Amino acid sequence: MDGRGRGLWGWDRRRLARVALLALGAGLAGCGPASHAAPRATGGESGTVPVLRVVDGDTIHVLFEGSDERVRFIGMDTPEVSTYGGKAECFGTEASRYTESRLSGQRVRLVFDVAPRDRYGRLLAYVYLGDELFNLTLVRAGFATADPVPPDLRMAAAFQGAEEQALAAGRGLWSACFAPP
Repeated sequence: MDGRGRGLWGWDRRRLARVALLALGAGLAGCGPASHAAPRATGGESGTVPVLRVVDGDTIHVLFEGSDERVRFIGMDTPEVSTYGGKAECFGTEASRYTESRLSGQRVRLVFDVAPRDRYGRLLAYVYLGDELFNLTLVRAGFATADPVPPDLRMAAAFQGAEEQALAAGRGLWSACFAPP
């Protein structure tokens, strides 16, 4: 552990505990069928808005209601990059590059849950690229972990299921950052 409570891969204790519990849960969970369909958007939403730039794997800037707005993807978390002077985490660069390759220059639809903004003033949204829930794509492909943060829990079960599948298949960060000893 470093002086800020960060341990293995630079992750804080909360994230490490969550990953350990998810790994245990995935091992204990049955092998029943899981839904592969993206949840349908039912909450408040925007029309399509242009992506102005990608900050990292889970944050973008869009032109929303005439303003440049930062948008933080709901329900999941990608590893950090060193953009803000912090320490880069395993697979953060890959997640950021993937988001940039898919969303730069695109138009997306923002779907909102309960909380409109986070403590940093960012809009909180499910980000759709056409009919694809991009947040869920990141988790399924192993670029992100499920990260349910109340009160925005409408799609938490879908993210959890996608994470369990990515973990079991060793996709993305699950094989790159958690290789067996």
